[in-house]
Amino acid sequence: MPITSVYMITDMEGVAGIDDWDPRHYEYAWQAKGVYDRAEVQRLLTGEVNAAAEGLFEAGVEEILINDAHGAGRTILPEELISGVRIARGKNRPCWLVGLSRHHQALVQVGMHAMTGTPAGNLAHTMSKEIIYRLNGREVGEMEIAAYLTGHLHIPWIFTSGDLHACTESEAWVPGVVTAAVKEGLSDLSAVHMAPVDARSLIKKKIQEAVAVGESIQPLKLEGPVVLEITRPEPGPVELRNGAERVDAFTVRYTADNVWSVFHLATYGKPDYPLPE
Repeated sequence: MPITSVYMITDMEGVAGIDDWDPRHYEYAWQAKGVYDRAEVQRLLTGEVNAAAEGLFEAGVEEILINDAHGAGRTILPEELISGVRIARGKNRPCWLVGLSRHHQALVQVGMHAMTGTPAGNLAHTMSKEIIYRLNGREVGEMEIAAYLTGHLHIPWIFTSGDLHACTESEAWVPGVVTAAVKEGLSDLSAVHMAPVDARSLIKKKIQEAVAVGESIQPLKLEGPVVLEITRPEPGPVELRNGAERVDAFTVRYTADNVWSVFHLATYGKPDYPLPE
């Protein structure tokens, strides 16, 4: 069956032209420099999101839901989005993959970074700086977590754009996944970038290739029971969620029947969070 409905999760750290953390974290965030820097981040991300959407529509996709998933929740510029897409954004979300539905046929990831500890990965992290996530003993990044959650609904991960190290990571997890490396990380705070216009052209081209082969890509799945361990650089937290156990001063373990339940237990304290319809 041709792919006609796509769920797009986005981040900012893997976008061409971006090699520093979100300016909102700095003390000058509300000064002119901070406002200017964040506006640049928003424009660059929105340009790559539009390129991905254009490619999807030209490949025959009819429905695109974009998840503005960077932690700020408001990083994409809605008024600059192309016609026909929908966007989920904002704070205080009921879940991470807002708007995800069983109706979606593919997951695409735009603006992605590599996981915590990746050598030379530009802005590499998993959910937050220096935190390590493990699912059934294997370290995972944000891309893999998203793909396991959609895979639980039989939705395959077919495309990644971002840092070269994120693209290489994607290819190691999913045979056949199509990638578009728009920059190459040199360290945590440096990279060699494509010009944004060229990055957008590459994304548009490669995402069409992903749609063409998407039916042959298998969802990323994890058989239960599933154990999620989260290791932080500092001891804590002091209070644990119900169902959690402390492994050591830095690591907390969660166990559930499946990846959907264990993620929502660890993140929201809601192991019974309902599956999307």
